[in-house]
Amino acid sequence: MTSMERARYKSQKEAVKHLRIGDIVLFSRKKGLLSLLIGNVTQSHWTHVALVFHISHISAFPPDVLLVEATDQGISVHRLDTYLNQPEVYELGFKRMKGLTKEERERFRGFFLDAVDTPYDYRRLKSWLLHHYFERLTGRSYQHFLTKAMVNTNNFVCTTFAQRAYFLAVSPKKRAQIFFRDQEEDDVNFLERMELVTPRDIAVSKNAVWLYNPQL
Repeated sequence: MTSMERARYKSQKEAVKHLRIGDIVLFSRKKGLLSLLIGNVTQSHWTHVALVFHISHISAFPPDVLLVEATDQGISVHRLDTYLNQPEVYELGFKRMKGLTKEERERFRGFFLDAVDTPYDYRRLKSWLLHHYFERLTGRSYQHFLTKAMVNTNNFVCTTFAQRAYFLAVSPKKRAQIFFRDQEEDDVNFLERMELVTPRDIAVSKNAVWLYNPQL
């Protein structure tokens, strides 16, 4: 992140108050071996992401915010409060994809509901970690081989779930605007580009703006 970046809201409370469907929640888990491994391999403070699925403003504050995410339980829905009430375990940041219309945000719902209970893809996670590890070790990319050998496109990890949700929510002419990771090679197709998205890519992506970041 550059020193020029700014978050829209100065407090977590204010950011939660203004969340919309389709907004991104980034997690830094203070405990857990897997989070430590992901953070180390990707050199990232952020190690997990979820998307805002539903917001109820029946109560005054905080609003009842539901998140959809790919976890070891598969694609599932959890309350944001579950994480807000554990500051000793989770640090949270919030981002928003630029330029989404109300209709595009509503399209998220259909994709989320279709994906609920889809198993978490540990083969995909292994492929992802191996790629980044060997790329750092050798300076060479193994994405083509690992993607073809190990990936089941019907399952997800947290970042591929988020990227595909945006891809399917917008019209084809807007899809170039919702990728978190820049296209580095002309021959990299959507699947391979999606496979390489990490929480760090989402954190630094210029296509999504920070609503709140405790690190800024």
